Amino acid sequence: MIDTQKLLTIFIEGSSFVSVLAGIAAGFIMVGVTKKFGSGILASGFKSIAVGIFFIAGGILVDALESYLQVSGFTSVSFTNILLLIKAPLFIIGTYIIVIGSKRTGDKLESLTK
Repeated sequence: MIDTQKLLTIFIEGSSFVSVLAGIAAGFIMVGVTKKFGSGILASGFKSIAVGIFFIAGGILVDALESYLQVSGFTSVSFTNILLLIKAPLFIIGTYIIVIGSKRTGDKLESLTK
């Protein structure tokens, strides 16, 4: 008989860690691209966006830990609240960095075409 609780835990953890690895890989690819572009507009934009991606990957990792603890039956409300207080700022800061970095890069590129 298949234990659905363990299967669900494996699925949650597996998908979360694949997301984290994809985010980290994307960040490293973007940092690698900055080396090819030098210090231009795209390089600075990619660098800031890569930092935002690392923050979001950290948030996904904390979320995966929180999901695992919930599925495994860990019921400490204070520890769950601490994880939430860690996770939410990581997502907010990461998203903010990506949006602002993208906007600044777009604005700089647009000013070059005028």
